[in-house]
Amino acid sequence: MIIAATAVAVCRGGLVECVELARHLKLALCAFADRAPPSDLSEAAEAACDLVDAVRDGDVPVFDHRRDRLGRALARYWAARARDPTMGGSG
Repeated sequence: MIIAATAVAVCRGGLVECVELARHLKLALCAFADRAPPSDLSEAAEAACDLVDAVRDGDVPVFDHRRDRLGRALARYWAARARDPTMGGSG
């Protein structure tokens, strides 16, 4: 999920250019099925679900807003990973 979400967030195209990436993101989110994502991914997963909904609805302004929100959630996720010495970060 995190790889697909990051790909969508860094894609500088619009909704149309991100449809295929959003499809992969939706499939990745389905992997969680009936269980919650790990706590460190919960914010990004929620933002990703909202973004997938915007793609489904074809709502460009909402998509843009939700992609920005996903990007912020991912920035926090990756920053935490970078600081985590068990993940190779500098602590």
